[in-house]
Amino acid sequence: MRKKFFFALLSVVCFSWRASAQSSLLVTLNHEGSISTYYGSSALQEAYNAANHGDVITLSSGSFLGTDIKKAITLRGAGMTVDTVAHTEPTVISSDFIIDVSDTLSHRLTMEGIYSNQRVKVSTLKNAMFLKCRFNEVIYTNGNSSTMKDLNFIHCRIAEHFYLAANGSASFLNCVVMNPSQGNSETSVFSFTNCYVDNINMGHSEYKNCIIKHTSRVNGYATTTFYNNLWLNSSELSLNSPNKTNVKISPDDERVSYLNVDYNDDNDYQLTDAVRALIKGTDGTEVGIYGGSLPYDPTPTNPQITKFNVAAKSTADGKLSVDIEVNSAN
Repeated sequence: MRKKFFFALLSVVCFSWRASAQSSLLVTLNHEGSISTYYGSSALQEAYNAANHGDVITLSSGSFLGTDIKKAITLRGAGMTVDTVAHTEPTVISSDFIIDVSDTLSHRLTMEGIYSNQRVKVSTLKNAMFLKCRFNEVIYTNGNSSTMKDLNFIHCRIAEHFYLAANGSASFLNCVVMNPSQGNSETSVFSFTNCYVDNINMGHSEYKNCIIKHTSRVNGYATTTFYNNLWLNSSELSLNSPNKTNVKISPDDERVSYLNVDYNDDNDYQLTDAVRALIKGTDGTEVGIYGGSLPYDPTPTNPQITKFNVAAKSTADGKLSVDIEVNSAN
C-alpha cells in the first residue's frame, strides 16, 4: 500500500512540477487509484469539490481554507503538531466548517492529522472516525434535529468544548478533552478510556483509567460509572454514582499540581513516577493518555511528505530533477 502511494505520488509530481514550484501547499485526491493534485490555500476546497464518497484527500503541512463536509471521505493531514523527527509542520484548517454527512451511506467520514483552532459544527454524522486531530470546539447545530452517533476519537485533543447532541454517542480513547457536555444527559452516551478530562458536565457515561480534573455536573446520574480514575478534586466525586476503585487527591498536592492547569497545546500530560504510583488502570498500565493498549502518539499513521523539491526547469536533454522523501509511519 505504501509503495502504491509513493509511486502514485511520484507520478503526480512528475506531471505537475510547474504548479508545485509555485506553492508549497499540496493536496492530492485519490479516486479509485486515479490521483489529482491541487495547490495553494484553496486546494482543500478544490479537491473536496471534485471528490466522491469513499475518496481519499491528503494534505501537506500548511494552512488551508476550510470547506463544509457533506461527503463520506477520508481526509488526511501531516499532523496536528510539529514533528521534529519527521520534520513536518501541522496541517491547519484555518476556518470554521460544518460536517453534515448522511447516515445512510456505506462509506464513513475519517479525519486524521488535522489541526483546527476554529469551530467545527456537526449537523448529521454517524460512525465517523477521528484520529490524531486537534479541534478547538466540536458542537452540534440544528438543535434537536442534529444527529451525532457512534463517533470515535483516538489520540485527539479538544481544546475548548465538545457538545454532544441529544440521543448521541461518542467514545474517546487516549484523548485530551476539555468541557464535554451533552444536549440531553438522559439520552446521550459518552465513553472515556485512558483520557485526560476537564470540567465534566454530563451523566449517563463511563470513565475508565482517566485523569479527571474537574466536574460541573455528574451527581445524581446513577448510570454514570467511574473505574480506576485519578480524580484531582476529592470533593467532586459523586457518591451517588457507582464508583469503582478510584483515587481522589487534592489538586494542590505537589505530586499532581502540574496536572491541574488550563489547557495548552504544549502540555504533553506525561505522568511522573510519583503519580503512576498512586493508581493503576484496570489493565495494570498507567492511567491517562499514555496507558492502555494504545498509548497516545500524535504522529499520523499515513506516509508523510518530508521533502518536496522540484527543479525550476528541465535540463538540456529534457529531464526534470525531482527530490522527494516520504516518511512512512511505523
